[in-house]
Amino acid sequence: MLIVRRLVLFLAALVWTQSAPAQEPQCRLYKVQSRNLNISKEPRGDAAYIDTLDKADVVCVTREQQAGGRNWGFVDHKVLKPDQRKPVAGWASMALLQPLSDTEAASVRGLTASRPAPAAAPAPTPAPAAAAQAEEIVRFDQPLTTGPFPVNGQSLEQLIAGTPLFPPIEGLPENLWKKPCGACHKWDRRTLCEQGATYVKNPNMALRGSHPYGGAEKIAMMNWAKTGCQ
Repeated sequence: MLIVRRLVLFLAALVWTQSAPAQEPQCRLYKVQSRNLNISKEPRGDAAYIDTLDKADVVCVTREQQAGGRNWGFVDHKVLKPDQRKPVAGWASMALLQPLSDTEAASVRGLTASRPAPAAAPAPTPAPAAAAQAEEIVRFDQPLTTGPFPVNGQSLEQLIAGTPLFPPIEGLPENLWKKPCGACHKWDRRTLCEQGATYVKNPNMALRGSHPYGGAEKIAMMNWAKTGCQ
């Protein structure tokens, strides 16, 4: 009888496991506190950015990790609408996230479970400023649309293969610095992204000094890193 009873319990557990609905990851809900929150591929400050979150976005953090003296959280997804989520799958600084209260979290989860998604509204016609901003998204192999010549009209890929216009140190003879960038640096897409990420963390570095293209290239690198170095 004992063997039969154990067999019945095993079969019941198996049936329950196979019929149980898929569960979303266990997480704590947070609200973004900074104006722009960069999402990193790895839990460290010099990692490539893969996404950016806006202030007041509600996100699901599934785990935390200490790295580089900072506490990082793994953002599984962002809550877009009551029953819609956008995958994020990246790391963010926990110092820039505020946990939702139990009441707020219950409200978000309750809306997610009970209300259908509203019908999508027609996309509004972008204002001139928004259209201009969309045109200025920086991509590695596409010509830049801001800054003076020769930055404007060339891509980052072309610029790192070019020749600088300004010396790294004022007064340095031209024969020591006016040569292709590759003579002094081993720039490629990865290393350029890492350098751009340092400007994102400290924008003053992008404005310090004029080398190599008057500072406009550094600004473009910073904006490129903000959007994940596409």
